[in-house]
Amino acid sequence: MAAMRGAAEPRHDDGGEQIDIADVRQRLRLSQTAFARRYGLSLPTLRSWESRLRVPDAAARAYLTVIARDPERVAAVFAGTSRKAIEQMNWRELIAALDAADAADAANPAPADAVEHGEAAP
Repeated sequence: MAAMRGAAEPRHDDGGEQIDIADVRQRLRLSQTAFARRYGLSLPTLRSWESRLRVPDAAARAYLTVIARDPERVAAVFAGTSRKAIEQMNWRELIAALDAADAADAANPAPADAVEHGEAAP
């Protein structure tokens, strides 16, 4: 995902659905630095996207869409994963990692009592 490594992205809109990255980040109450670190993004790239100097390419938009839909799951999946490893993944690998996390959750569901009371499984 060249865009996440800070490589030059197109300055024009390529017709794909755009995502308001600043809105997603602000809803999560994260600084630009914290958001970039948490999701393996280049800080200068994030800043250029938010200021609309550049637009994310299709792969980066897919990743940002996944973050917007389930930010905690994405953060959990990649916790402990190096930024370099995340940067080298393509969007299919990112989706596969999220699917694997969903499968693991389904195989080990939280006890009903914990779910009812908003508690995490041990």
